[in-house]
Amino acid sequence: MFGALKSALRTQQPTSTLRSLNQVTTRGFQVMAARFAEQKNTMTPIKPELGASSLFGDVSSHVNQVPVEQGGKATAKEYQFSTANFKTSTKKLRLLANQIKGLDIQNAINQMEFSQKRPGKRIMNTLAFARTNATTQEKYAMDAGKLYVDRAWVGKGIYHRRIKTHARGKFGVMHHPTAHLKFTLKERVPEVKEAGRATRRDIRGWKQTKKVWMPLIEDKPIYNPSRLYNW
Repeated sequence: MFGALKSALRTQQPTSTLRSLNQVTTRGFQVMAARFAEQKNTMTPIKPELGASSLFGDVSSHVNQVPVEQGGKATAKEYQFSTANFKTSTKKLRLLANQIKGLDIQNAINQMEFSQKRPGKRIMNTLAFARTNATTQEKYAMDAGKLYVDRAWVGKGIYHRRIKTHARGKFGVMHHPTAHLKFTLKERVPEVKEAGRATRRDIRGWKQTKKVWMPLIEDKPIYNPSRLYNW
């Protein structure tokens, strides 16, 4: 096409040159349009997979599906709650977080009720409020008798700085820490025994795994006491 255009420009007059240029250009556009039409008829449209946007496919099959973990088991319902930042340190609050972790919700509330730590009352109220929300909200509708504290961790809040006066007109900076406690509630699933495995009989002479209860000796000091209240 370009060779014919160059030869026309060399041999013909200006008017004929413009006429031939228009003819060559029109012919070129016609050829290109015919090629695009032929390619459009032969090409099959590519349908993008669902993922980046739900506008390219039918998402009705992907709605209201139960989330599945690895192994094909349905994920258990959980409820996460947190306290607001209040005046305490993360080091002190971590001890209470370790104390309620793994306990049933009612047992955790009892532990915080009789705790001598100052943040214990606040954590007790937070646990009771979280239990009410987890059992009454339609989104969770969890059983209060099966709830337990699955995880409990501590986060650091804002450190408020105050002036600390010293002698001879000098001063320093005091830091008042704040922290918050987060925990996750789950329903305790009963253990399923393996099929074909009988329970062991209680035969005298076998080693007992459970410790026998013994009364507390008042005149004997207690070393390394447990962080839980045993009654």
